[in-house]
Amino acid sequence: MDATTMPLANINKIKHDFPDLNFEKGETFSWDPNSRTIYYEKLSSKQDLAQLLHEIAHAKLDHKNYQRDIQLIDIERSAWEYAINDLAPKYSLKLKMDDSAIQEFLDSYRDWLHKRSLCPQCDAVGLQKDNATYRCLSCSTEWRVNQAKSCQLKRYQIK
Repeated sequence: MDATTMPLANINKIKHDFPDLNFEKGETFSWDPNSRTIYYEKLSSKQDLAQLLHEIAHAKLDHKNYQRDIQLIDIERSAWEYAINDLAPKYSLKLKMDDSAIQEFLDSYRDWLHKRSLCPQCDAVGLQKDNATYRCLSCSTEWRVNQAKSCQLKRYQIK
């Protein structure tokens, strides 16, 4: 992310700018559409501000749930694009979609999706049947996955 000479926006200004959202300190940056709450770890760096703006973008784009894993990448990309193009300029934060930090965030979701799709029997890539079930194209094994994004992914073979 490009350095900027403007001071980092503080949470009080952001709360003022988005009165329709709740902001709470949390363990990770995240958006809870049910309570309309943005959780944030800290705001001590440009990267922290970028992540906070990304979560605000989820709220402003009314992102809630997704039915297929591949939709997650689209949701994440659109939230970053909104954060970069619409929100970052308001806080004098220079961001680009090709910034390494943003691509690392997107890569983490790509890696998570890939791991979910790997067959627990033969390690071939499977196809998603519904929001938590996959089927292997190679050996026809079916498995269920948990929704964990920030803890260990689990795959459970269906017998």
